[in-house]
Amino acid sequence: MTGFKLQTFSGQAPKVYARLLPEDMAQVATNCRLDSGRLEPWKSNAPSSQSFVASYSVSAATKTIFKYSDSVWIGSNDELDISRSPIAEDQHERIYLTGIGGASGFPRMTTATTVGNGTYYRLGLPKPEDITSVTLSPATSANADTEVAQSVSYIFTYVSYYGEEGVNCDAEAAQVVDKHTDQTVTLDFPPNPSGSYNFLYKRVYRTDSGGTYRFVQDVPIATDTFADTVADIALGEEIPTVTNDAPADDDAEKHKDGPLLGLVSMPNGILAGFAGQTVSFSEAFEPHAFPDEYKLTVKSDVVALSPLNTGLLVLTKGKPAIIQGLDPSSMSMMEIDSSLSCVSKRSVVDMGEFTVYASPDGLVMATDSGLNLVTDQTFTRDQWQAFGPSSITGYLWEGQYIGFYSHGGVSKGFIFDPRGGKNGYVDLDFYATAGYNDLEDDSLYLVVGGALVKFAEGSSLQNFIWRGKKLYNPRPINPAVAKVECDSYSPNPTFKLYADGQLKHTQTVTNSNTFRLPSGYKANEFEIELSGSVPINEVCVYESSEEIGA
Repeated sequence: MTGFKLQTFSGQAPKVYARLLPEDMAQVATNCRLDSGRLEPWKSNAPSSQSFVASYSVSAATKTIFKYSDSVWIGSNDELDISRSPIAEDQHERIYLTGIGGASGFPRMTTATTVGNGTYYRLGLPKPEDITSVTLSPATSANADTEVAQSVSYIFTYVSYYGEEGVNCDAEAAQVVDKHTDQTVTLDFPPNPSGSYNFLYKRVYRTDSGGTYRFVQDVPIATDTFADTVADIALGEEIPTVTNDAPADDDAEKHKDGPLLGLVSMPNGILAGFAGQTVSFSEAFEPHAFPDEYKLTVKSDVVALSPLNTGLLVLTKGKPAIIQGLDPSSMSMMEIDSSLSCVSKRSVVDMGEFTVYASPDGLVMATDSGLNLVTDQTFTRDQWQAFGPSSITGYLWEGQYIGFYSHGGVSKGFIFDPRGGKNGYVDLDFYATAGYNDLEDDSLYLVVGGALVKFAEGSSLQNFIWRGKKLYNPRPINPAVAKVECDSYSPNPTFKLYADGQLKHTQTVTNSNTFRLPSGYKANEFEIELSGSVPINEVCVYESSEEIGA
């Protein structure tokens, strides 16, 4: 018996010479679903209609989509990183964002009551300008001869509508006053800073008899002066926010590396982001405060951050690093001795137990124990470079990495299963500019052709193309018959036979009967190509009908 029979179908491994592939693996597998063993098409993408804030319209320029709630979605033409509030039972249902405006933007936050109209506030509270003046009234105390004056100093902070408190202003030595009990101290505040802050109060602190700054009173934000009549015994807690610095923003003079980007959420209520070579951490459960003393610096510019089981993966233009710790004040960093740099921030995907990202050499799986080039058996470096790795964006779907690339005039996608196996890689014939994996309804939302869709949830089926390995026969042969077995032949699948690299026959298959193949040649090497949108169970190619079992 001389011929070929395929009863299972698998994915691609472009790195392997086509003749040396396993019998059921492919040179081409586009839009193929192969997890059942037979050749099946993916479902088409299903159109989806969602309500985006601020009348945002999804288009081919969309780079970010995010589901805030069932009725509210966020869309942007910028590359955003969005984290939900780490605060338990957050009554404001806050989210925190970086990336709006790119390198000229600033970190932001919004709430359930403001997100719907596209309102965002600056993340963090600014350091106030110094108190303008501190005066005593009356200027001279009647008790000067009978009591010892107490030297007092004042500072204040800004407090937001949500109870967030920033760092304090500087205490000026020239504004320390010696106060007697019959005197009132009046503070004149500087003008409030302009910008998208949601201030509620100015919180005033005063030194007690031991020199500790303690709470005096909250002053409405629009009030310019404050007369302090609070007795020492009525002072409140010590100021708790002396390190509550705001994250890096668009103030180029203060932040040479630009604003905080790449926001991610870590365990213990910590947010992390980066600017240049610096990784910043928030106070635990205080996502508005990013103390300067919590910053760590790596050797190369940071590209992206991704949480791991026991730490934070820092992906850079050079060697990666892992930062570990449960408290933002005591984080430790270890550089990974690897040349697998990250070339695309948007390629980084948290897969649960590990992270996958695009390097110059292929896709990398990162765990707490190290890095693994998981496409090493699938692509050569040159084959991988043909994708334009810096263009790759990735998304998690059912444990698989769904990637898209646009390079050299080609914009397509692929599915890669980092768990390996013969179905580890197949192509997709469409391109998405943005995506969001909704774990709640188990759907991957994509922006394809400027429209929002659900991946592989449509009512129709996509057209697939599958071309098998180069099947070699030592003796030159001329196959005479073929058969394609399907459950249904509507619409009709197409069979193609190549011999020694030349197309010899194309057949529209209408049933399970054998069909004749052309004569007049002999060849050693054959390739079978199948296309269509119906599942295929088996294909046979033989020298005679008797061999095929007809």
